[in-house]
Amino acid sequence: MVEAPQEEITLRDIVEVLKRHRVYLWAFPLLFGAVALIYGFFIAEPTYASTATLSVAPVQVQAQLEQRIQVQQATPITFEGLKALALSEEAVGEVWEALRKEGRLPTRWQDQGDGRGVERMLRDLEVKDISPRVQAANPNQVPPIVASFTVKAPDPEVAAKAANLWVEAVKRKVNEIPLQRLKASLAALEEQLPPAEKAYREAQARWEAFQKATTLAQDKAELEAKTGERVSLDQELSGLERDLAAVRGRIAALEKEAARQARLVPLNTSPESLAIIGKRLQEAQAALKQETEKARQAYLAAAKALEAFKERERIAEWQGELNQLSRRLAEIGVRLAQIATERASKEAALKGLEGALAEEPKVLDVMREVVADPVVAAAVAKGDLEALAGLKLRVQEVNPAYTPLLTQAVSLRSQIQGLEAEAQALLKEQEAISQRITSLRQLLAAQEREKEAITLEYNTKKAAYEAFRARYDQIANLSGADLAFDNPNPEYQRLRSALIDAQAEEARLLARKAALEARIAQVDARINVLKDRVARAQVEQDTLSQALELAKNAYLALAQKRTDLGIQIASSQEAWASILAPAYPVYEKVAPRRGLLFALAVALGLMLGVMAAFVAEALRPQEAPSGGSA
Repeated sequence: MVEAPQEEITLRDIVEVLKRHRVYLWAFPLLFGAVALIYGFFIAEPTYASTATLSVAPVQVQAQLEQRIQVQQATPITFEGLKALALSEEAVGEVWEALRKEGRLPTRWQDQGDGRGVERMLRDLEVKDISPRVQAANPNQVPPIVASFTVKAPDPEVAAKAANLWVEAVKRKVNEIPLQRLKASLAALEEQLPPAEKAYREAQARWEAFQKATTLAQDKAELEAKTGERVSLDQELSGLERDLAAVRGRIAALEKEAARQARLVPLNTSPESLAIIGKRLQEAQAALKQETEKARQAYLAAAKALEAFKERERIAEWQGELNQLSRRLAEIGVRLAQIATERASKEAALKGLEGALAEEPKVLDVMREVVADPVVAAAVAKGDLEALAGLKLRVQEVNPAYTPLLTQAVSLRSQIQGLEAEAQALLKEQEAISQRITSLRQLLAAQEREKEAITLEYNTKKAAYEAFRARYDQIANLSGADLAFDNPNPEYQRLRSALIDAQAEEARLLARKAALEARIAQVDARINVLKDRVARAQVEQDTLSQALELAKNAYLALAQKRTDLGIQIASSQEAWASILAPAYPVYEKVAPRRGLLFALAVALGLMLGVMAAFVAEALRPQEAPSGGSA
């Protein structure tokens, strides 16, 4: 059997098919176009777009090339990084939260079911790179990054508001990139400042306590006075030694001349001369004995005065008490400095808590249905209270976040009051100790002066008595036979009389010398004591002064560095990113595009109409062929 060849479909056949089923060609486009118009005009939500422009300028960096420092430009962030930062949940979340607080959050950006509002909002955000593409003549010059931030929203003002919030958040985050290191340094300084301030206050307190307790200025003045007195005593002793040397030279000359005169005269002195010599000797012995007795009585009185002073002396006791009070005064100063630091920190914490308390409501208003109340629910169960359905019951409940904040604030206030009470008590104790120290200083100074005067009087009287006693013992052993001579020579008698007078003057000069030496020894002892005290006080003062200076310099350096960092951070807020053009409300809709939507619907309807025409043609029954001749 031979198969009949298939007929080829020609363009005429296609046109004939479309003519026969032309109703599909206009019905489907008309239907889809009508649906598109109805959707575009009555169903679809209008969408408006608003765009803000952000510029990120390059920063200047220093590069050391060939031992020279050159300034180059570098891009702080790429467009990809900027886009990732802009579309991050943190940046978009700020915008979403700000719109939510203002009550301007569109419905399509709100949380719905499992879909988070921030994720829904990201669908209407767009970032484009519109940076200039012109190559700079200078290879070190880098063009800025310019990006457009577009927000689509059902309201033009909401779109503009969201775009401005978005670009502002991105600008702030971009500008925070160079500030992170500065803020980290500032945070480290903030941690170092309280210990440095505490050390500075403690050093200052120790310095002030030392200044209140020390007698360095008085000791220096007394040491200078004693040094001047020592010089005067040396000069007086030198003059006395010259006089004593002259007297001793005169005694030697008189003795030599008397011996020569004795050899020149004959022997056998007359009884009258012996009587005269004996009488003069007795007169000299009696006068010297009287002087010696006076010196002994004065010496005994000085010794009794010294013993009486030793019985009531309290210098060591008062000095020990003064040292203890000085240490206590230093401890109080340090504690007051610590209290000031602790109080400042607690007041800062209390201020923060009070700010948090001001933001947190004390009670919360809870709205619930009336039937949710157990009493009303029971009433509804018993009777017909359907009219209550839908009503709200307003109940006030204590804010759970308010109570711990209030407890902390009350605790801090109590601690601050305790520190204030402790500071007041310490200040009173400090004042009492300072008054006691002043009184002790006066008592010590008075008793030391009294001790010095009594000791000087005792040493002076003792030296004078010993000098007179030695000379008296020397003259008291002489007799008339020791002074006998053979010839009543008037010159010899004059020489012997002058010799006795010179020896008495030598005794007086020796007594004065002994008193001066005793005074010099006392002044030297006092000078040594003052030198030791001044040296120790000077070392302590220098140590405290150096510690205070170091603590002060460290604290001031940290404070100055913090100020510089604050100024640098404030001046660097607009360092990189800046807004070239803010967003404004644009009242021209960007969606839905009705013309495009209608054209697409008509095209789709036409395509479906063609397809329906061929399907209908395929399903149309075939006409029976006409019969031929048998």
